[in-house]
Amino acid sequence: MAYIQEKVKGKKIVSFKFKACMGRDANGKQIFKCKTWYPPADLTPAKARKEAQKVAGVWEEEAKQAYLKEQEEKAVAGELPPPAPVYTFDSFVNEVWIPLCVRDGSHRPATVAMYTNILKIILPQFKGVPLAEISGVRISQYLRWLRNEYRKPDGKPLAEKSIKHHYNVLNLIFGFAEKQDIIQKNPMKKVDPPKVSKREVDALTEDEAVRFFNALLTCDFEFRCILQVLITTGLRRGECLGLQWTDIDFLNGTLTVNRSTTYTPECGIIVAQPKTAHSIRTIPVVPSTLALLKQLQKQQEREHPATLLSGAFVFSRPGDPFEPRDPSAITRHMKRFVKTAGLPDVSPHDLRHSCASLLLSSGADIKSVQEILGHADASTTLNFYVKTDLKQMRSATEKYAMAFGL
Repeated sequence: MAYIQEKVKGKKIVSFKFKACMGRDANGKQIFKCKTWYPPADLTPAKARKEAQKVAGVWEEEAKQAYLKEQEEKAVAGELPPPAPVYTFDSFVNEVWIPLCVRDGSHRPATVAMYTNILKIILPQFKGVPLAEISGVRISQYLRWLRNEYRKPDGKPLAEKSIKHHYNVLNLIFGFAEKQDIIQKNPMKKVDPPKVSKREVDALTEDEAVRFFNALLTCDFEFRCILQVLITTGLRRGECLGLQWTDIDFLNGTLTVNRSTTYTPECGIIVAQPKTAHSIRTIPVVPSTLALLKQLQKQQEREHPATLLSGAFVFSRPGDPFEPRDPSAITRHMKRFVKTAGLPDVSPHDLRHSCASLLLSSGADIKSVQEILGHADASTTLNFYVKTDLKQMRSATEKYAMAFGL
């Protein structure tokens, strides 16, 4: 039905503007035709509106027939551009979005793997559905299904943060489709982002840390070194396993983070730069950890007596000092270790949290802890790692009382 807009001068309708859609062009944009119609002067406003509806209906039909005839003539003459492809959700993702936005050479392998794993769940749910027909309601239903019905292979539901990742991927897909004029309306603008509850990080308390250090004495020596580095330096798992002997300065008691390792099923173990520019940093190493590293270096030299090991990995694959260990294997090993030692079920990344919490509770300032962890912003350190217990609060109030003689 044509859109009708009236033009009024004083209290009298002087004209009507008709606007109707003829179809879409090769890029999917609507093509409109317009006409201005002047009603007879003797008609009342009510009769003029009624007559305008009749005239608009006749005009719209004639305009569409004329447009179709014109298109047919252009098609015969070969003047029309090829029709724009009509994408289903899965064809657009596989043929357009993944090649141009994911596997474009600008993303780290771990990021590509994350997108790939998320799409393994998304694609079957929208398979064969025309991209332009997916509504905000349909996407909201998908997110609700993820939250209430979907279960991972281990039978557990997805975490809130994982559901937010699905929302983000869908937002990227439809945002790119809108930018390229593949769709006229982005359904994600009608979908509220899933809520993610803020939770405290898992970290060892001071008492648990004491038990942790005691349990390390019973470990395999190299694994003991790995865990000691993690909990005393706050390195990420990949950063720890990316260390080479050239990164350790035994004279000044420091180590420098220059690279990180990741593992994906598609690419295997990959060595690359750390995740951000702030992650490249030089930090101090406590004497006991430095002594363990020196002992490990001598052990590696004995195992490879005729090899120059300056560029070898500190924590290398058995039998090959120039190949790093699998990060996933360290996580599995640690899970068995904490269970045997009767410690909380913490991961290698939780040792990073523990290092930060223990540094802060020991009196370290926020800025120093930020630099040790490689955070770009001190607010990250504050929001995730600064927490107090009754002992710390009591100490703070006692200092306040002493300062004012209360």
